[in-house]
Amino acid sequence: MSNTCPVVYVRGYAMTSKAVEETFNLPYYGFNLGSTQYRQGGGHDPEMHIFESPVIRLMKDHDYVDAFGQFADTRGEPIPDSVPGKTDWRRTLWIFRYYDPESSLFNEERPVFPQYAVRLLMFLNKVRVACGDPEGFRVNLVAHSMGGLICRCYLQNAKFLEDYAAPDKNPGIDPELLKTVTVNKLFTFGTPHRGIRFRNALGPVNWVREMTGGLREDQFTPRYMRGYLGLGSNDDPNVYRPQPYAPALNHTFSLVGTNAADYVVGGSRLAVGAKSDGLVLTENAYIHAGPRAYIHRAHSGPLGVVNSEEGYQNLRRFLFGNAAFQARLRFGRVSGRLPGTDRRDVLRYLTVEVGISIRGLAGYLDMRNEREFTAEQISLSEAGDTFVPSGGKDPVLYTGYLFAYRECRRDHRAASGDEYSRWVVDLVIKPHYERERLFTTSRFEGDHFLDDRLELALGDEKAEKPFVYRWQNHDTITREPDTEDPPPGVRARYVIDLPRPALRYLEDVQLVVDVMDWD
Repeated sequence: MSNTCPVVYVRGYAMTSKAVEETFNLPYYGFNLGSTQYRQGGGHDPEMHIFESPVIRLMKDHDYVDAFGQFADTRGEPIPDSVPGKTDWRRTLWIFRYYDPESSLFNEERPVFPQYAVRLLMFLNKVRVACGDPEGFRVNLVAHSMGGLICRCYLQNAKFLEDYAAPDKNPGIDPELLKTVTVNKLFTFGTPHRGIRFRNALGPVNWVREMTGGLREDQFTPRYMRGYLGLGSNDDPNVYRPQPYAPALNHTFSLVGTNAADYVVGGSRLAVGAKSDGLVLTENAYIHAGPRAYIHRAHSGPLGVVNSEEGYQNLRRFLFGNAAFQARLRFGRVSGRLPGTDRRDVLRYLTVEVGISIRGLAGYLDMRNEREFTAEQISLSEAGDTFVPSGGKDPVLYTGYLFAYRECRRDHRAASGDEYSRWVVDLVIKPHYERERLFTTSRFEGDHFLDDRLELALGDEKAEKPFVYRWQNHDTITREPDTEDPPPGVRARYVIDLPRPALRYLEDVQLVVDVMDWD
């Protein structure tokens, strides 16, 4: 595949010396850890699902070759010119072991944050040299937690190259190792892109941490983050301003965990609260305006985001898929009345719950719902007898990636010879009313304007129709959607009307699906 590049994994934060030692003793820094899950089966016997690990699955599914023992020395450092003649350099897998110098074996002082980015830059250059310095060399960065901030420091902050990565600041270092290396894509698991903040009741703890630095956890406060991310004093830390060698915004992806209960560090879980993965608030775990997905996994541990089937399936499609799609709601007017509601009830906002599943996969690639505080919320304003959205842009429900078309064979088609790549969107739109500033109204919990499953299918070159859909609760046959002229960079734009019962409440509301080539 043309979008195949070396994969470099950058792990997350090791706060204490004990955590550093534990990290040092993991050969793949945790990227080799899998998980075992059970689900309800037939009778009384549960069904077991084993996810081997991202390392194993990249080898199995995409023919990646582990660098250890072949292209990396006993300290994990890439060996010059070791890859050519042995394997395709594009399919090599590397682990950036940046905590090793701080272990008790080497006992070096913990550096300031931008120095981690310099180490990453040097490591990427060593990978380049190990691969034979091929023309057009570039890498894919895959990062967990703080690792994503190290990547962003390199990708966004040009000044750090002058302050920390200049040859005169690094005597004895080969200047060739301080050249910028092009990054093709960035995928982050549970990265605190807007920092780590405790609940409001623990505000003094946040202040003390920011003022004193503690165990360098001050590097997760917005004030410090703006500095090493190359942002202005008024910028939100999750704003992405890439340098010329960095991937564009649409070539980044943020995976957000929503399962705080299963995070193994109980103190953190209590301090951050339920709207998190146990350490990072869901609202802080993505790059602003970039593609993202939400999965029911914790920040780390046996049920963490990295060692999950859902996380891996998002990762592999983002890295290697050849088609992308974006689904969003185009809003018109909204009626304020469900049957039986009291006229004193005033419609104030809608929530949109979304689930994305691809045929043949266990679980959801994206799951946003009220229960986990991740549903899309749409504020409304009165407009005569109806309501209109208060915000500007139409809400994006999901940006996903597919193995589609005949030239890409590594997909999960359930039926042999099927000419379509298929996925579904579970879509629930709920009204929320207010009566005299109280949320006690005449509605029933769970009342909805729409609750349906939408089947979508993208045809390959031999398909009779390029794109078809079906609302499972209302359509007996698949239909062709309307089309619109696509904007630049979009292969096709499809417009899907909501099922008839929903149109009583959601006037001129449509689902818009953009399909794009992806590399």
